Amino acid sequence: MISGLTISHVEGKIEPAALAKQKFPRLNINLDSVNAEGNGVKINYTFVADYYESDEKEAKSVGQIKLGGVVDISDTKENIASMVKRWNEKKTLPPQIAEEVLNALSFRCSASGTLLAYVLGLIPPLVTSTIKIQDTTK
Repeated sequence: MISGLTISHVEGKIEPAALAKQKFPRLNINLDSVNAEGNGVKINYTFVADYYESDEKEAKSVGQIKLGGVVDISDTKENIASMVKRWNEKKTLPPQIAEEVLNALSFRCSASGTLLAYVLGLIPPLVTSTIKIQDTTK
């Protein structure tokens, strides 16, 4: 269960001459590291919204919004040990935890990124769908 979510790093950049050509951003949520700490787990993450002037693969960059921070997870010692072991071996989280974390990050970073997008003149990086994960490793 998520016990905390912190945004501790915010970056934004634009190419003002190309802003009129921007398309909806390409969004990425990266889980950078998973570490046991005390009675929980700390997950370091990076949320990136990349803006381009077209949908083509080699399109010119118009801007970028980047948010980073930590998600705190509270769970039993056994689940924490299992989660960290799985991360260290496969770089994945249990599907139920991954869904909870990615949906929380999607919502929080989209909302916070919208404020930054407004200041920079970018399209808000809003995500309106819920993330569902299937465990295909079984």
